[in-house]
Amino acid sequence: MSERERAYQYLLRLLAVRPRTVKEARSRLRGKGFSPEVVEEVISLAIEEKLLDDELFARLYIEDRATCRPRAKSLIQRELARKGIAPELVRKVMDRVLGEVDDVDLAREALARRLPALKGLPREVALRRAFSYLLRRGFSPGVAREVVRKLLGPEPPEEA
Repeated sequence: MSERERAYQYLLRLLAVRPRTVKEARSRLRGKGFSPEVVEEVISLAIEEKLLDDELFARLYIEDRATCRPRAKSLIQRELARKGIAPELVRKVMDRVLGEVDDVDLAREALARRLPALKGLPREVALRRAFSYLLRRGFSPGVAREVVRKLLGPEPPEEA
């Protein structure tokens, strides 16, 4: 089996596990020791055969993050940038996929899924954990505060 065939078979095995970006595929092939020429040939062939498609990858990734594991739009953009997707492509796909959905909607969805874990906790602990949870998912402090107040209710009045 030629080096090109081995590289192509390796790429197919990678893609059987999960979709990959062009950058990820290139990095994995290079890391496996294939020559740069073979890597580029195999990448070109995979793009031609629509096995590698950064736009499709971005769409699937954004849909997953918005529906299954809500994150802030800015965090999704950073994650996709690390995976090698061009910022202008990310913005285009994000506008198409999320449209009018904003960070408040995404934060509300994320926290709504987390509420059962906060039940029964002292109010201060639940507020702190809810706020921290949203911050870890990339939401701004202002968005996190707004959503926590909406879902966990206004704070009780201070007693004198």
